[in-house]
Amino acid sequence: MVQLQQFQQQALSLIRQSNLTQSQKQLALSQLAESMLPEPAFSTEIQQGLEQGVFHDMFESSAPYKPRYVLPDYAMAMRQGCEFLELEPPQDLDEAINFLTILYQHVPSVTSYPVFLGQLDQLLEPFVDSALTDVQLEKKLRLFWQMIDRTLPDSFVHANIGPEDSRVGRAILKVDASLKQSVPNLTFRYDPQCTPPQLLQQVVDNIIACNKPHIANHPLIGADFDGDYGVVSCYNSLPIGGGSHTLMRLNLRASFARCDGSVEDYLGRVVPECAEQMAEAMAHRIRFLVEESSFFQSHFLCREGLVRLDRFTAMFGIYGLAELVNQLMDHQGKPGRYGLDAEATEIGQRIVAAYQLQVDAIDMIHCAGGKLVFHSQSGISCDADETAGTRIPVGSEPDTLNHIKVCAPMHRYFDGGISDIFAIDPTIRHNPTALTRLVQGGLGLGLRMFTANLSDNDLVRVTGFMVKKSDIDKFRQQAERHHSTCLGAEAVDVVGILERQAGVISHEQHPAALWK
Repeated sequence: MVQLQQFQQQALSLIRQSNLTQSQKQLALSQLAESMLPEPAFSTEIQQGLEQGVFHDMFESSAPYKPRYVLPDYAMAMRQGCEFLELEPPQDLDEAINFLTILYQHVPSVTSYPVFLGQLDQLLEPFVDSALTDVQLEKKLRLFWQMIDRTLPDSFVHANIGPEDSRVGRAILKVDASLKQSVPNLTFRYDPQCTPPQLLQQVVDNIIACNKPHIANHPLIGADFDGDYGVVSCYNSLPIGGGSHTLMRLNLRASFARCDGSVEDYLGRVVPECAEQMAEAMAHRIRFLVEESSFFQSHFLCREGLVRLDRFTAMFGIYGLAELVNQLMDHQGKPGRYGLDAEATEIGQRIVAAYQLQVDAIDMIHCAGGKLVFHSQSGISCDADETAGTRIPVGSEPDTLNHIKVCAPMHRYFDGGISDIFAIDPTIRHNPTALTRLVQGGLGLGLRMFTANLSDNDLVRVTGFMVKKSDIDKFRQQAERHHSTCLGAEAVDVVGILERQAGVISHEQHPAALWK
């Protein structure tokens, strides 16, 4: 009875909030109802880990009825049409945009909005004929871009373009720089073998204009997924035609309490213990989704082959590496800090490598090949005591070149996605080719993803998604239509995302300097 009364009070509190839109209230109420479902029958060890904050379930339902991330094969859908939605294969650009616009409304995810919109240049370029002028193309894509922002108002909605040149890709970049919307998030997949230098420069110019897009190391990520992947949500890499059943994350800061304070005990005992227990917890959620929810048996995306169970994996995430390493250093009486001291940073890499080996050895039910993907989780807006993923704590970042050199070796381990946010001084506007060289040098060092943030742009990176600072100001006074703005406001207050240390890039800096 007490629990029911608490539920009713929470529901009434949401209903009475004046800074939520109707759809935001509806989503919050549905999530509240899901939170009332009984917890899975976890073992005592896992239950203790959840209560102690070592394992974090990302607020997912204990009885999921949809995968966390879904990446439909949009190319297949456009070739064969969609029986459930009564859509014939599109024959021209207007029909193609209309087809996608309708399909997006029916793609589920943890946010209730699609986290993947497809490789848009590859999907739409075949419908662009020579009779269509650049001005006409840009107008169609501008309306398409506005439609996405207005009907899918969530910054975890993510589109991909690249690596090849195309009229659609260039037009999307031009429209995105002009509109400066937080939705959709955007990734350009860069490949030095086929991306023209002029196109890369346009991508970099967009970053300077609006902090978008991410730049993905296409050869590196493509090798993990046989080239058939999408970058979704914040910056997660997952197979097209599938997705991720779930994402759980391991709080490395909290896991320190399980060791005797030594690096050797942590690596030898705590790493395998935590990996095994979290995998067991993930299996509960995956088993319910696949075997009891009927999603893979009944949803039209599955019935029509647009997603397949054998293309799904699950994400094993970690965060708080900096805090774990610093605790280990403190126990040894050493002052070095993660990301700023060579010994501390090397310990961090050893820990990440040890977890990667454990994750790779896990045989997970209902995952393609039994494999999980390893993910440097970007944090959530209420993480007050932990740094996102393997990042250097906000406000203590070194200069940009050293920041990249420290972070790049970590990226090799995370097939499920990793991103560090490199804060760039706005003076880079006077020397945009220097940022292009920095991108090339960083990717050459092994960065899986290059993400930059200029502090004077209205659009700002939060974790991997984006919000407008002006929208945050609006949200503090009234309802704001983007579902993710409230998360951005919390991240400003709790995480201090606006305090990132910006680095100045000089005219003389060249990617070759990164190798020294």
